[in-house]
Amino acid sequence: MKTSYFRALYLGSIVFLFCSSAFGADDGIVTKKSKYSVNETMDRLEAVAKSKGMTIFARIDFSALGKKNLDLEIPPNQLLIWGKGRGGPNVISAAPLAALDFPLRTVAWQDSDGKVWLSYSTADHIKQRYNVEGKDKVFKKINGTLDSVTSEALK
Repeated sequence: MKTSYFRALYLGSIVFLFCSSAFGADDGIVTKKSKYSVNETMDRLEAVAKSKGMTIFARIDFSALGKKNLDLEIPPNQLLIWGKGRGGPNVISAAPLAALDFPLRTVAWQDSDGKVWLSYSTADHIKQRYNVEGKDKVFKKINGTLDSVTSEALK
């Protein structure tokens, strides 16, 4: 069961990212091109986040997990869970289910052409998803943080 769950979760995520990007849907996901490998992109993102006083909660290498747990070859794909612990709790106080999207999550992934991308959900998407009201300044700050940290990492 564990094997099927991880395989379905991973493949579903990739299909979702591919389809939404391929059709240009406004799905609340920002995807930026990286000139670095997946590992180096994440190293850079982690370094920038730490330099700004943020906490790295986890870094998950889905390629390594796929190989180890399922003997499944997955293109390079890593998830970084990070943040300062201010925006998320502020939003969660108004919408408890928003905890499903906090702390911030950013995924670096390689497509079938070997190109590397860095993707994340926008704060506006989270706001809409959980119908959060009265936290506009918080969401604006979260969007700014996501954009500035990811842009700096991709320089």
